[in-house]
Amino acid sequence: MSRKSDVCLILEGTYPYIHGGVSSWVHQLITALKDIHFSLMIILPNREYIKEMKYKIPENVVDIRQVFIHDQDIEIKKIKISNKNVAYSQLETFVIQASQGDISKFDDIYQYFLPDNNTINLYDLLFSKHGWDLITNIYKFFKLNISFIDYFWTYRFTILPVIQVMRADLPDAAIYHCISTGYAGLLGSIAKLKNNSALLLTEHGIYTKERKIEIAQASWIYDEKTKEARPQKTMSFFKQWWISTFSLMSKICYHQCSEIVTLFEENQKLQLQCGAQQSKLSIIPNGIDLKGFSPTERKINHGQKKFTIGFVGRVVPIKDVKTFIKACKIVAQYLPEIEILVMGPTDEDEIYYHECALLRDMLELKNNMTFTGPVNVKEYYKKIDLIVLTSESEAQPLVILEANAMGVPVVSSDVGACRELLEGRLPQDKIIGSSGLITGVGSPDETAKAILDLLSSPDKYSSMSKAGIKRVTEFYNQDDLFARYLNLYEKYLY
Repeated sequence: MSRKSDVCLILEGTYPYIHGGVSSWVHQLITALKDIHFSLMIILPNREYIKEMKYKIPENVVDIRQVFIHDQDIEIKKIKISNKNVAYSQLETFVIQASQGDISKFDDIYQYFLPDNNTINLYDLLFSKHGWDLITNIYKFFKLNISFIDYFWTYRFTILPVIQVMRADLPDAAIYHCISTGYAGLLGSIAKLKNNSALLLTEHGIYTKERKIEIAQASWIYDEKTKEARPQKTMSFFKQWWISTFSLMSKICYHQCSEIVTLFEENQKLQLQCGAQQSKLSIIPNGIDLKGFSPTERKINHGQKKFTIGFVGRVVPIKDVKTFIKACKIVAQYLPEIEILVMGPTDEDEIYYHECALLRDMLELKNNMTFTGPVNVKEYYKKIDLIVLTSESEAQPLVILEANAMGVPVVSSDVGACRELLEGRLPQDKIIGSSGLITGVGSPDETAKAILDLLSSPDKYSSMSKAGIKRVTEFYNQDDLFARYLNLYEKYLY
């Protein structure tokens, strides 16, 4: 049977509408594999989220579709189907068993939500007696000691985007390739089952871990009131509910996948903890197009006082820009002429950006620090002496590879693959030596100390500059790494 695309990439809130490491990787993958016909299935919050495309779509992309998880079309239509009792009974069994780690019944219940089946539509699930019985039966089964009203509305807010994803209009493809678990992984699982296609997964960051960090900090999730005056060590029931929902979607995706790729070994350990099978796992690191860079060994001088340091990334909480700003205040006390550039979008979390700008001003760094917004970072690397990352969570940030490819050393928090990128992963990689320094997460003092250490040590700085160039050239050439994806695709295409 002919298919409209070879590979359908399933993306959640990234390419082509958002700049970032994952989006850049997707664009590079599509551009590099010119003979593969791609389609894109993009999961977005709502229609208003669509802005101008940040990337020029390559010609080998033959179809682009979106699903908006918060723009529900609740069709007012009562369904009279003889097997509805069976469908709801199986759905209830799935929910109960899934809460205990058993997701085997997903293959039985997913089909009831497909548009061309329509055994259970959104109106029926939310407003019918069957839907009401499902909600109350689950509440009673787990003997939940929480407000039923709070439970009821949390259930609704949870289920609405899930059903929206399950009813999405999917492109036809031989391979569905998810670039995360979560909603994308759930949609990929349905596509695999519905169309009898292969399902692949590439996780840059571990979705469940990242959502847990966000949910722990979230103010939009209702916290049931507690009589305790002291802070609680554990998260509220409803935050745990959301974490369990995302964890469940990840387990479904891991179970349905033919192969699961990630970028570094620590991620594999997390995948195993989250339910992935060892036999499906492999590592393909990120790479960069070396033709787009001009590697030049960098040097600094003894007694040099004027430097430029850069932060590359979105101004959002997970990047912990505030720790970077606080570290820069310490550095500026020793190097008052230092120039500081924060390079990346400021419009994804405008409240956080304004908090960062206010912190900069309060710490009297306005004359030193500039928020540039999105820029062509390659042009800036030429005048930057040091790149700094203070993220709370990362996968394998391209900025480290790009900086090292240009001979720029890096100071980075100890998250994701950052240590591997700067110190080496394989024995033959580690022999090269370090191309930067690793610091603790959320530690302005450690970050500042590492910055000052590098900028006051010309020999160490020069050694790290050379090591970065050598490491990227030998182990992170984009052409070599994308060739492995081509081999992976061909395994299931022919």
